[in-house]
Amino acid sequence: MERVEFYLDVVSPYSYLAFGRTQKMCEELGAELVLRPMLLGAVHKAVGLQPPVEVENKGRYQRRDIERWAKWYGLPMRFPDPFPFRTLKTMRAAMFCEERGKLEAFVDQAFALYWEEGGAPKGFEEADEDGPVREVARRIGADPDEVLHGAAIVEAKEALKNATSEAVEKGIFGAPTFFIGEEMFWGNDRLCFVEQALEKNGRW
Repeated sequence: MERVEFYLDVVSPYSYLAFGRTQKMCEELGAELVLRPMLLGAVHKAVGLQPPVEVENKGRYQRRDIERWAKWYGLPMRFPDPFPFRTLKTMRAAMFCEERGKLEAFVDQAFALYWEEGGAPKGFEEADEDGPVREVARRIGADPDEVLHGAAIVEAKEALKNATSEAVEKGIFGAPTFFIGEEMFWGNDRLCFVEQALEKNGRW
C-alpha cells in the first residue's frame, strides 16, 4: 500500500483546505494517510522564511486566495481573528493524541473548530489555548483534563520538537507538505501531483 505523509500545523489555512481532500483521495486510491504534526512557526524560523501574513500585500492577497479555495472546495470557513493564532499547546496535544491512536480525529476536530466555527485561540498566552484544546478533546471522546495535562508533559514537548526538527531535515519549509516515499510535494495546490504520483504507485 502506498503511503502519503502529510506534514501540518492546524494554524495553516492551506493544511485545513487540503485535509479533507487528502483523506478522500487516499481512501479512493487505497493509500494510507499518515499525519505528521509539526510547529509551523518553528519551521519558518529554522529555514529563515518570513510568514506570508507578515508581508502586507501578500497577506492581504493570501486571505482572498484562501477564501477562493474554500469556496471552490465547498468548505465552510470563518477566518480566524486573530490570525495567525497560537498552536503550540494544540500541536503538543496532537502529539499526545497520536500516542493514543486519536491523532486523525484530533486534527479533524481542531480544523473544524478553528477554521469553520470561529473557535481558534483568541490570544497569544499559553492559557488561551486551554479552552479550544479542551473542546477538541471532548469532541473526540477524550478526557479534556488528560489531554491538557498530556500536552504539558516533557514527552509531548520533546515529541513535537523532534518532529519539527525532522521535518526541517527532510527539506520542509511550509505546510501542507506531502511525501510519497522520498518525493516531496508542497502546498494544497500540488494535490493533483500527489494524486498522479499515487496513481503511478509512487513512481514519479
